[in-house]
Amino acid sequence: MAAAGKFAGMSLNRDVRPVNAAGLLLGVCCLAFCFVGLNMVQPWLLEHHLNLPASEMGDATGTLGAIGQIITVFLAGATGALADQKGRRLVLTLGVVVMALGILVAPLVSTLSGLIVSRTIFSIGRTAVAACFLIVVADYVQENSRGKWNAFQGVTFGVGSIVAAVVIVGMPKWLLERGWDVIDAGYATHFLMVGAAGVSALVLALMLRADGPREGVDHEGLWALVRQGVAQIRHPGVRLAYLAGFAAGANMAVIGTYLSLWTTGHAVATGAGFAQGLALAGVLMVIIQLVSMAAMPAIGILNDRARPLFALQVSLAFAVAGYGSTFFVADPSSVSGQLSAGLLSIGQSAVIISSQVFVQAEAPLKVRGTVIGFYTVCSGLGAAVILKLSGYIYDAWLLTGPFVLTSAVNAAVLVFAILPGVSMTRQRTPAG
Repeated sequence: MAAAGKFAGMSLNRDVRPVNAAGLLLGVCCLAFCFVGLNMVQPWLLEHHLNLPASEMGDATGTLGAIGQIITVFLAGATGALADQKGRRLVLTLGVVVMALGILVAPLVSTLSGLIVSRTIFSIGRTAVAACFLIVVADYVQENSRGKWNAFQGVTFGVGSIVAAVVIVGMPKWLLERGWDVIDAGYATHFLMVGAAGVSALVLALMLRADGPREGVDHEGLWALVRQGVAQIRHPGVRLAYLAGFAAGANMAVIGTYLSLWTTGHAVATGAGFAQGLALAGVLMVIIQLVSMAAMPAIGILNDRARPLFALQVSLAFAVAGYGSTFFVADPSSVSGQLSAGLLSIGQSAVIISSQVFVQAEAPLKVRGTVIGFYTVCSGLGAAVILKLSGYIYDAWLLTGPFVLTSAVNAAVLVFAILPGVSMTRQRTPAG
């Protein structure tokens, strides 16, 4: 058995080499390009490929997002258990391939039902990827370095997101200026994301550690592992981790899905035009990712040095303030819009990282994959609920309504986290 190693100053578990850690980060960067790019270019599909009226954009976006997250709710627990049985690398790589297929289908359809099918395919792959990434981090990185690792991984995700915000958002307009048809521009943009997913699958297959069934669980049935994951809800710490996952899913889904709808909706309403609004979404996404990357070191240090519960409480408080601040923004292109984007970025990143660190610490080693898989279920449920409700709010009330609703969700979880008795949740032996 090999000795424990180091990667960028972070302690790795035994039998994990620096090349395995590097492969994981490269895969994250490529996948961020696909995750962020697909959501940000979705208004282009709705506007030009499906010809939906503006009054139906919010509801259609909410429906697409909610269906994708419902897939996560139903499959994430089983995906985590499958990773325990068949190996993380295999499940993760196949998940990326399925994602790529969903991206490939998206621009080829001309109806909302067809787009729902493509999003379903994509979401099946994304569920496997999201669950396995959390599991692999717990496998690869020692507990005293997981806060820094999650922050470092967040920076890597930010790099891929910034590239997507610049390239994917600007690519259709750039192609139109060179004589491309609007439909062909949509094809080319999505095919570029398919290529990025292919690169990610290759990197993960070649650079991740070869693995197989987990010792001590390979003899158990898949649904037996799933039942064990559900049974962990009786532990207060795991229960809080699942609630934090609900909030984290809501935070991530709203920014990725409704940022471009906010900017394009405002641009169309003020006469600036759809393309101008989409370009503004790219600018705000760059701001969000740059602020997130700048905040990552502090967030990582907080999660490594403070009690996990305290770090989670602080993170939720930032998210309440950040998402709530959008209520006071009249123009997303203004300085106040940019400041609000930066503040909600800090809240989003902090909640995602602190909730991941919390569940990684709370998950028992033997069923770690299953517990983290159910954390992903809760994350998907949070995203599904927020996305569907936000569609109605966006169409009927306020362009920033989805962000205000997300602030309320963070506030509710924060109240639970500070209730008497919850602060003594970590009473069992750490997962290691």
